[in-house]
Amino acid sequence: MSESTMFLVGLSGGIASGKSTVVAVLRELGCAVIDADVIAREVVQPRLKAYQQIVRYFGPEILLESGEINREALGSIIFSQPEKRRLLNAITHPEIQKEMLKQVLKYFVLGYRYVILDIPLLFETKRLTKFMKHTILVYCDPQTQLARLRKRSGLSQAEAEARIASQLPLDEKRRMATHVIDNSGDRESTRQQLHVAVTVPRHHTRSSLVWKTH
Repeated sequence: MSESTMFLVGLSGGIASGKSTVVAVLRELGCAVIDADVIAREVVQPRLKAYQQIVRYFGPEILLESGEINREALGSIIFSQPEKRRLLNAITHPEIQKEMLKQVLKYFVLGYRYVILDIPLLFETKRLTKFMKHTILVYCDPQTQLARLRKRSGLSQAEAEARIASQLPLDEKRRMATHVIDNSGDRESTRQQLHVAVTVPRHHTRSSLVWKTH
């Protein structure tokens, strides 16, 4: 691969697998990370195109008093009605992808050799993996995942297990990823794995960060 080649790295995980910890460490290392969840919230702000379409199709009852979309109310609708979920995705995904592309181009213009795209459903949708040179899964063992979810959300064991079961299993995603970061341990263990994966030269510049392939 020539020094001028630019590429994309896809990052994903599962509920309570600790992806936010990995993103924080990658940013500390100087990596450019684009968060699809943040963009998803931004594109549905009042007066924007996606917002107007959502209100038209789902009705004003999904709005808060402030006029913003009530994410919990909308989430409960799409969780129980797959056709509504498909409709929402059809509205939001084109807007999210346009904004992600703008941010990718911005980082490449700034001299980054690669950009990491943090996409929750990267392995489920599979549509975006073909654009990624590498894909990273933030993994943790099932017992740790369950314990973390219960601790942070206050869910019962049955509720937490149901949330985890609603997603593609981490072990299945693991087979699809080109790189796996095991986040079952503490933050320092995760940091060490990332230091091995990402080479940061002593003379640290944005363009010289290199994702190791071996």
